[in-house]
Amino acid sequence: MKCVLLMLAVWHSSGAFYPDNTKDFEKRDDAVKPGSQYTYIWDVTEDQGPAEGDTDCITRVYHSHIDAPRDVASGLVGPLIICRKGTMNEGSDKHIDAEFILMFSVIDENLSWYLEDNIKTYCSEPSKVRKDDEDFQESNKMHSINGYVYGYLPDLTMCVEDKVKWHLFGMGNEADIHAAYFHGQTLIERHHRVDTINLFPATFIDAVMIPRSPGEWLLSCQVNDHIEGGMQALFTVKDCRKYTTDQNESAKIRQYFIAAEEIIWNYGPSAMNHFTGQELITDSESQIFFEQSETRIGGSYKKAIYKEYTDGTFMEQKKRIPEEVHLGLLGPIIKAEVGESIRVTFRNNASRPFSIQPHGVSYRKNNEGALYRAASRDSESRASHVSPGTTYTYEWNIPEDVGPTDQDPDCLTWLYYSAVDAVKDTNSGLVGPLLVCRKGALLPSGKQKNVNREFFLLATVFDENLSWYLDDNILMFTLNPSKIDKDDEHFQESNKMHSINGYMYGNQPGLEMCKGNVVSWHLMGLGSEVDVHGIYFSENTFVTKGTRRDTANLFPHTFLTAIMKPDSKGVFEVSCLTTDHYTGGMKQKYEVKQCHWWNVDPSLYLHGKTYYIAAVEVEWDYSPNRTWEFERHQYHQESPGNTFLNKEDKFIGSKYKKVVYREYTDQTFSTPKNRAEGEHHLEIQGPLLMSNTGDRITIVFKNLASRPYSIHAHGVKTDSSVVAVTNPVW
Repeated sequence: MKCVLLMLAVWHSSGAFYPDNTKDFEKRDDAVKPGSQYTYIWDVTEDQGPAEGDTDCITRVYHSHIDAPRDVASGLVGPLIICRKGTMNEGSDKHIDAEFILMFSVIDENLSWYLEDNIKTYCSEPSKVRKDDEDFQESNKMHSINGYVYGYLPDLTMCVEDKVKWHLFGMGNEADIHAAYFHGQTLIERHHRVDTINLFPATFIDAVMIPRSPGEWLLSCQVNDHIEGGMQALFTVKDCRKYTTDQNESAKIRQYFIAAEEIIWNYGPSAMNHFTGQELITDSESQIFFEQSETRIGGSYKKAIYKEYTDGTFMEQKKRIPEEVHLGLLGPIIKAEVGESIRVTFRNNASRPFSIQPHGVSYRKNNEGALYRAASRDSESRASHVSPGTTYTYEWNIPEDVGPTDQDPDCLTWLYYSAVDAVKDTNSGLVGPLLVCRKGALLPSGKQKNVNREFFLLATVFDENLSWYLDDNILMFTLNPSKIDKDDEHFQESNKMHSINGYMYGNQPGLEMCKGNVVSWHLMGLGSEVDVHGIYFSENTFVTKGTRRDTANLFPHTFLTAIMKPDSKGVFEVSCLTTDHYTGGMKQKYEVKQCHWWNVDPSLYLHGKTYYIAAVEVEWDYSPNRTWEFERHQYHQESPGNTFLNKEDKFIGSKYKKVVYREYTDQTFSTPKNRAEGEHHLEIQGPLLMSNTGDRITIVFKNLASRPYSIHAHGVKTDSSVVAVTNPVW
């Protein structure tokens, strides 16, 4: 029995079992019993095909859907490609030379219908297996690409200059946050230049690559947990004697001298939480990360970072200018234009092998900074692991086909990092920003034309437990190293530093600009599956990929260029709104100054609307009626909803005391306003607020609850950056 996603299914051919008011004959497609068969008929209609902005063929999937999580974990999933009429040739896109379909998924064999069979068949002593043991469960989570791990996926072969279509999709659960990184090549995905593609469960992406650099290359999910779990494959680019050129032979060369240096880094150099005004070691939010004790390291760690030098003697470090002070522990900014080359002379002054691996540029295999063994067993290049005390010079090219597309900004944001062991190297601190710009986009000074200020922000939870220097840090900073249990959950949590550029709780300096400036924010992500970030800029908005936002989404090894023209003066917040990250310290302050008198806001708001909104405490029932649920899960021994909804001695059940926003008719707050037709589905949400550009919204807020609350809105200008707190009416 199958279900197809995002395709119009003919009546009684949906293949999905759920209560839908169909019966008997109409439900035969929902569950096909063992030994039986059913013929599904699916119509491919125009409104299910590629839209104007899509490529000629788009990616979809089909899967079994009686119990979708268990059915898919058991293996029942496959690809479905839908093409424009007239674009297919013998079953594939006729404009494409090679085509590959990849599923990224942490296949959880614990959910498989065949777990018991696998225990009996493959465990040497099945009677000793405890299915609820965490280590046993972890061993059954297979971080795979098309069902293979650690480079075993076969037949990803193409030629230099081929037009290659990649169909990618993700399946799974909340751990399935993927950053599929193609080493040595770039792609076009939705008209933008990328080398890493983000995937989530039931998301489908198609991208086009024209490979330029021959060799065996790594395709890897760059989420740390998935790197270690083996979500990697190798793809081979052959020199098939098509037309090729040595790119950038006579190009301008931009030279950088960069060293890996070991330092002591302080995540909170002021010792203050600048959001609460309290000391980091006593503040309730920050104490866990900054308290130093017999079994706690505190806020300072030994790390390795990239530092820039003036020349190849590596005698004199290059001083950072005031505009770069915000970089923190990031390495120096590497910039180049299309048509140029980058030469990085790297000196390893640290105590173990490191490298430099770039995103977003073109390079040959002998200049790749990632350490992995290709299937051909070629000898490893020195570029992939530069020994302590030695130097290596990397050569990278910036041909037209790695530059910004016509829908990209003038400069693409990338990063470079050490990839001898990408997880440990980056958690140790070796990461820096890289810009690839259109030809003519940079001034002789290296600054962007038509941009007043540039800021580079790396959002990540640095996991110091995974640093090469954990043992050093325990010895240097804990007061009784012999008492440390590195497996203790509380100790591990204290070493997960929720930072922006290595700063926490408002300690990042240098985020200053003038009102009316054109500001380019270069945003970068790094880390593990917890590193899902919503980077929020209070009181100002930015434009990225043609859309206006005040919050940017970041994931490991993904990058964003956002252009802001701040029109609000004051000190504002830039922070990750993922709850754990926000309370954990991933929040800073940026200041917009009134540098010129002519930047006074001339806006005149002629129209306005007033809303009367109260905070009201209610009893909320998440599941008032369980009839649909029980029918949906009739094939289970019991409904999975029992865990959440049954009320027993130690469980709350489905009802909770909540506080909600509710609209009233006037300032007396005596008559609740009825929801309009079409708004009843909002349910727990507050009233829908709507306005036109140029209007002014007035909110009269009354707190009818039992503790202080407020209203803070995204995407609008306010009179003050401070959110007013409204106390309850006692």
